[in-house]
Amino acid sequence: MDTIATLPAMFHWRPGWLEPAEAGRLLASLLAESPWEDHALTIAGREVRVPRRVAYYGPYPYTYSGILHPAHALPAAIAVLRDRIEAVSGQPFNTVLMNLYRSGSDSVSWHSDDDYPHGGHPAVASLSLGETRRFRIAHKRHPGERYAIDLTAGGLLLMEGTSQLDYRHALPKSAKAHGPRINLTFRHMAASNV
Repeated sequence: MDTIATLPAMFHWRPGWLEPAEAGRLLASLLAESPWEDHALTIAGREVRVPRRVAYYGPYPYTYSGILHPAHALPAAIAVLRDRIEAVSGQPFNTVLMNLYRSGSDSVSWHSDDDYPHGGHPAVASLSLGETRRFRIAHKRHPGERYAIDLTAGGLLLMEGTSQLDYRHALPKSAKAHGPRINLTFRHMAASNV
């Protein structure tokens, strides 16, 4: 059974990090102005649509699961947001992968954010906008160690240290969530992983 609200030591949740009005404006702006992409994966010889839309900005191309995101400079508004997150986290970030969950039918399966060269800076900062969604965390080697937290609009989740080596996480489908949610995942990428 999942432990609600209590998180492993290297996960730090800051609800309401952005004020509601600012979070709402940012959500509307990103929905309208981001270059959202749709992707598909080939699994067991058949094409499967990725159940969310994505946009990527960073100094190096980023490849995962056979999907290639070319390098793109961070837009000014996202760079300012990145600077604010760096100030509160004490961590360097130079890339952002944004996920758009259009409704509760969109999701991301179990994974770790460990598929890129981080140059000794493995921290990941995740900013939530829009619809509240349940985020699940599980230890990779201890199956009984599981957690869940509701990620609310304007909240900032910082995952530090060995969080990506020791844990995996997911955002499952939700029958309750009907509105859009955007997650901005800030990372430090040291070199191209292409």
